[in-house]
Amino acid sequence: MGTWGTGLYSDDLAADLRDDFRGYIGEGLSPTAAVDRLMSEYASSLGDSHEEPVFWLALADAGWKLGRLDERVRQNALRIIDNGRDLARWESARDRQKRGQVLAKLRGQLLAAPPAPKRLAKLVRSATEWTVGEVIAFLLSSDRWALMRVIGFHEDKGGRAAVCELLDWTGETIPSAEEITRLSVRREAAPRATSQFLFQEPRTQRDKTRIRRTGVRSTLAQECGVYTALVWPYVDRQLHEIFGLD
Repeated sequence: MGTWGTGLYSDDLAADLRDDFRGYIGEGLSPTAAVDRLMSEYASSLGDSHEEPVFWLALADAGWKLGRLDERVRQNALRIIDNGRDLARWESARDRQKRGQVLAKLRGQLLAAPPAPKRLAKLVRSATEWTVGEVIAFLLSSDRWALMRVIGFHEDKGGRAAVCELLDWTGETIPSAEEITRLSVRREAAPRATSQFLFQEPRTQRDKTRIRRTGVRSTLAQECGVYTALVWPYVDRQLHEIFGLD
């Protein structure tokens, strides 16, 4: 568990729990069902003396602010605040004092009536239909085409996205299947020589028009391994900075 401050969400676990809880509520789960699922997914944290307090405190704050506070969570959070278990994690008196102020504020919050339930938009998960070996054409901002080949997939709570390798070619028209199969892989002109990247399919109609499935499948140049991530709407800038594409 990475911790960088005394704030309620100043560690990885608390931030992840807040995001996961919001995601499950957005999917339509009740607070009780969302907490049940998180208790199962974070079972190892609940069995850890340092992480268990974080679990209940983060969910208590997130649930209260959304107007969807599960009573089990409220009771556990109040118990942890009152018995001082969470403060034991902090070595310096200054940090304990600052954390104590955070917990005192949370305690007052949990004893007050929560706001009305807030409606959350349903989480949109990525779900690519691309297949391994498939060559995808991408229209650059310069109106030239670039080619990438799918070498694997990345799956997490956000869905499934393709991991690709960039082919060493750009042009105004997409080449033939025979030409594509002869292309080598383009690598970053830097010591780390990045050659593969996570590429999430765009969601806006405008960006979708820049993607074309060529129907060509070719042999992978490498196995899916360490990769960077291209993020919309910065894909063009990243392709330029990493691979020198214009």
